[in-house]
Amino acid sequence: MFCAPVKVPGINFYPELRPLCEMNNCGCFATNWGCPPGCGSVDTLSAKVRAYPLGLVYQYVGKLADSFDVEGMMETNRVFNGITLAIKDYLSKNCSDFLVLGAGKCNICETCTYPDAPCRFPDLTNVSVEACGINVSELCSQCGLDYIHGPNTVTNTGLILYHDTSL
Repeated sequence: MFCAPVKVPGINFYPELRPLCEMNNCGCFATNWGCPPGCGSVDTLSAKVRAYPLGLVYQYVGKLADSFDVEGMMETNRVFNGITLAIKDYLSKNCSDFLVLGAGKCNICETCTYPDAPCRFPDLTNVSVEACGINVSELCSQCGLDYIHGPNTVTNTGLILYHDTSL
């Protein structure tokens, strides 16, 4: 795990990243409440992020057998999502106001209600940093974290947003 603070006013938002989601290379577009379009527009999400002055970028680096190790990538994302849920659980019990953004699609429920019914667990929904229009490579650079951690690794990056008095 790696982490570093970031000041939210320095984070850039790029609506032009959203078409990358719409290309649906990951197969998650329009399949769950945590991915576009269910998670909201970049404008809506960026406004939520900008409501907080401070952030903490956190990363989990998974080892892969090789650069085509899709199962290793999925396992890394599963572990990272577990870490993200643990962070949300801790903060919900100990902090007054925060927002946690994860990586990849929301996988809280085995079968998502999207788009037929409201989310069953809106406080747990995993919205990714990328879905907010944030360039993760740039975000990591801004706070001094590596985006790439060497060959045969995959890095998942999340963002905890807070007020200076809430943590």
